[in-house]
Amino acid sequence: MKPSPIQLLQVMLKHVRVELDPAHLPTEMPNPLVSVFTFDGVSIQTDFGIGEADPDHDHGRVYFTSLQVVIDNGPNPEVKDQKFAPYRIDIAVEGLVLVPKGAEKLGPPEDLASVNGAVMLWSVVREQVLTLTSRMRAGPVMLPTVHFHDLKSNGAQASPPAPAVAAKPQRKRAEAAASK
Repeated sequence: MKPSPIQLLQVMLKHVRVELDPAHLPTEMPNPLVSVFTFDGVSIQTDFGIGEADPDHDHGRVYFTSLQVVIDNGPNPEVKDQKFAPYRIDIAVEGLVLVPKGAEKLGPPEDLASVNGAVMLWSVVREQVLTLTSRMRAGPVMLPTVHFHDLKSNGAQASPPAPAVAAKPQRKRAEAAASK
């Protein structure tokens, strides 16, 4: 095992909302030993933001990152055969990501912080969803494994900035339905 050159220094939950969606509850309560909910066809919205918090850090560059994940079960006309989750989810998390000196040879520092930071924050959200739903009536659910390569500077779409605690991040937005 070798540590990743990109490190998540700190993570903070901004808000956590996970609730049963009465309109989309299963007719029978699932047995978690024999059935697992998958997010195939469920519309999952993400909002990612990044801003440089400390360009002169002793060990490299520190970025403030934020990720919000929303599953609101609203109809999405762009998705054929849309599926709905038994829960409505809205979780926002923030983190500090260190891109060490010398990592520029792997790619632009902001791209490294965006792609890797979003993945690390997604893991925090994924863990929270599993932990909370494991004690809820519709049973445990785990968000799918994802990648954030579309956040690289050549693939990102910017949206208006939102206020942040440590820095004003540039906002990058992505929306996707879990693939079938």
